[in-house]
Amino acid sequence: MKRTTIELIKNVLSTDETVLPEDAQKILKQLAAVNIEKKPRPGTIREAAKILDVHPVTVRRYANAGLLNPIRISSRKVRYNLNEVEHLAQAGTKDLPQNSA
Repeated sequence: MKRTTIELIKNVLSTDETVLPEDAQKILKQLAAVNIEKKPRPGTIREAAKILDVHPVTVRRYANAGLLNPIRISSRKVRYNLNEVEHLAQAGTKDLPQNSA
């Protein structure tokens, strides 16, 4: 989201009498977390695994589960958006289904 859009939302939230201050803060936190303005930072599976503190195979499992979107450069070369990986690391993976194998 562009910075001007976020500023407009802040102005609306501050002037709207029907929005509670706590709710406005929650909305602004969500906007900060979703900041789409960041350009993708492609990184290797090892870099993604290091950020998430997991094994590279687990990164592939997250991608297969739809939690990460792999960037396919060629049939053998895959990168991951490190911004997306960091967001997943911050959000946590405690609610993910555990592998039974």
